Amino acid sequence: MSSVGWLASPTRLIVRPLALRWFQVAVKGAENVPTEGAAIIAPNHLSFFDTPLIMLAAPRRCLFLGKAEYMDSWKTRYLFPACGMVPIRRDKARASMAALDTAASLLEDGELVGIYPEGTRTRDGLLHSGHTGVAQLALTTGSPVIPVGIIGTDAVQPIGQRIPRRAGHVTLTFGEPIDPANYLSGGRRRRRQHITRDVMAAIHAMTPQQRSPDLAAKEPPLIRGGSESVYRVTHHRGRGSSWASATSTIVRSVCDRYDDGRVGEVRDLSCQISDTGGVTFVAEVAVSSRITSNITREVSK
Repeated sequence: MSSVGWLASPTRLIVRPLALRWFQVAVKGAENVPTEGAAIIAPNHLSFFDTPLIMLAAPRRCLFLGKAEYMDSWKTRYLFPACGMVPIRRDKARASMAALDTAASLLEDGELVGIYPEGTRTRDGLLHSGHTGVAQLALTTGSPVIPVGIIGTDAVQPIGQRIPRRAGHVTLTFGEPIDPANYLSGGRRRRRQHITRDVMAAIHAMTPQQRSPDLAAKEPPLIRGGSESVYRVTHHRGRGSSWASATSTIVRSVCDRYDDGRVGEVRDLSCQISDTGGVTFVAEVAVSSRITSNITREVSK
């Protein structure tokens, strides 16, 4: 790892003031990043430009885990690692665990490590709920998580744009650290969920992005913790004598029908009046459930 990031400091010294001015970048909350010691930078992900922007805007060197496919091109084979990208081959067995181990090793060395909780760039502009890899890493290493809200980079370098362009103001906000030591209740899985929820809530508070009802991005993340990465979202309707009764009916049905089903959000509430004057309450709920072979067969029918 000693050769990774050797060019980061001189690049930041020379390029940082020019780039931030040219792309009209406003950096907020830099004081929330510890001046030394390990920490995890956890941003939303709008554009390829997010990574070089954070590398330049962070108050100290920040290393990012990235696709090893970048090493296949002579244009990026040496430049990206020198600037702070740690290549991870994602198509091999146990790649996620290897990436997690790599990140943990960097944090043990006191580095600032950047990981996208959503796992991939948003394709629909929505903020997707995070995978639990960041939380897993925080709990394993004791490192604080710094949520980061990015605004405007999707205009600077939208998907398909090869070269960043000047396109209005960009804002990058470093949020207050989330300390994994504050999460003591429940088992490890529950603590991962709570940290992930709070990280994404903090990011949402710093950006205008609307939140997706999906509980995971469609593409697998570079790093994830546990087995909570393969989910599908379905919608269910229930009826009852009250809206609480209608939603309770749905929850019971989901628990009986799906493996690890979770209520995402209530999508619709309505009521129906019969000819005799009786009232039936109707609820529609979005549910996230882990994909299994049984569910796959059911959906394919």
